[in-house]
Amino acid sequence: MRETSRNLRRGMFAGAAAVAMLLAACGSSGGGSSSNTTAAAGGGGAATTAAAGGSAAPGTAAAGGADIKGKTVKVSGSEIGSEADGVIAAFKPFEDKTGAKVQFSGSRDFETQVRVSAEGGNLPDIGFFAQPGLIKDLASHITPVQSDVETKIGQDYDPYYNQLVTVGGKTLGIPEKADLKSLVWYSPSAFKAGGYQIPQTWDELTALQTKMKADGKTPWCVGIESGDATGWPFTDWMEDIMLRKYGPDVYDQWVAHKIPFNDPKVKDVAQMVGDIWFPDGNVLGGRASIASTGFGNAGLPILDNKCMMMRQGNFYGANLKTAKPDVKLGPDGDASVFYLPTISDQFGKVTLVAGNYAVAFNNKPETLAAMSYIESADYANARIAANKGGFLSPNKNTDPKSYPDPLDQVMAAILIAAHPVRFDGSDQMPGAVGSGTFWKDGTNYVNGTENVDTFLNNVEKSWPAS
Repeated sequence: MRETSRNLRRGMFAGAAAVAMLLAACGSSGGGSSSNTTAAAGGGGAATTAAAGGSAAPGTAAAGGADIKGKTVKVSGSEIGSEADGVIAAFKPFEDKTGAKVQFSGSRDFETQVRVSAEGGNLPDIGFFAQPGLIKDLASHITPVQSDVETKIGQDYDPYYNQLVTVGGKTLGIPEKADLKSLVWYSPSAFKAGGYQIPQTWDELTALQTKMKADGKTPWCVGIESGDATGWPFTDWMEDIMLRKYGPDVYDQWVAHKIPFNDPKVKDVAQMVGDIWFPDGNVLGGRASIASTGFGNAGLPILDNKCMMMRQGNFYGANLKTAKPDVKLGPDGDASVFYLPTISDQFGKVTLVAGNYAVAFNNKPETLAAMSYIESADYANARIAANKGGFLSPNKNTDPKSYPDPLDQVMAAILIAAHPVRFDGSDQMPGAVGSGTFWKDGTNYVNGTENVDTFLNNVEKSWPAS
């Protein structure tokens, strides 16, 4: 993802959810916080687990036959707080099996710090990256994934994950964590009271919206205010609809600027968002309130039945918990999620995602052994069992029922069924566009100060010359 947008979004989210827990946001990322977490895996009071990964005696040979007992693997990333605790717990089976130690250091400024570290030659053994583009920028410093691990990635993950971090035919990263974005939050009790069924198609979703309005209900909660990052939730809506209306191939062309930003297809998508957001009665507070309503608070009225649905990523549960610490999340709780339905059957279970990749900065035996472990379902299962920081694994060999939290079980099932997946589009675009004009002019379109053509033309003009 683009560094600027990822950091800005995480900063907005971390401030809103600090009382509850820190989750990796949808495109949410950390500019405001510089706090750090550093702990050796298994220490610092972090949760530990004996999840799959084995309990062989320390000193067991690592991948490739090397004995790495007593070695230390330094891992850095952007996760702090409960997220960092989850990372630490996930490496405990690896430590028990190999006798090596894993030291994790987390900072919300990781993406900035790692660039400086690369220039100074002071990189960790492994980095957890939220931005495929940054991985490609640092390709000369990265040790490509070993061929046997690359083969397993192809078996265990949607192949698109590989494509995002492949340079010169070499895979540079391993999918470590997923953020699920194609979700709609709702109140199960409100749906039951209204006799509403979870929609399975886009036509059913629009029919549900119409029925809710006829019943005197407000269908949607929408807010795109996010400080300097105001507008990013609008970009997510456009990405999800582009993926559903025109499919992954056109989505890729749009993101890569192989079709212009003012292409008729892009205009159609922008107008489809407007058709949902702009009519009277569709959104709580009306169109005029959308750009001034903070995204972190936008969905809270679901808990009071003031609006019925909000499209937002998996991280939003933390905002609900902050607002109402005793809230129960899940199919039988106060709030849950369903998959944002598809528009056309021809494209499959298209799903918008974000997430982290693990990247190696050297080929030391202990580094390669840790990377092989991260690829495995053993790592994912250990982190799931730790139940820290809202973790979802993109590894298809994990069992959704293994998640302790009922809401995570729902989201994991959606993620495992997802195919094809696509990474957040605005965060792959040049910064001047993805976290610049797309946000700014998109907000102006939502406000009504720019019409759809002016919005699209302004973004197109801002695209850097190749």
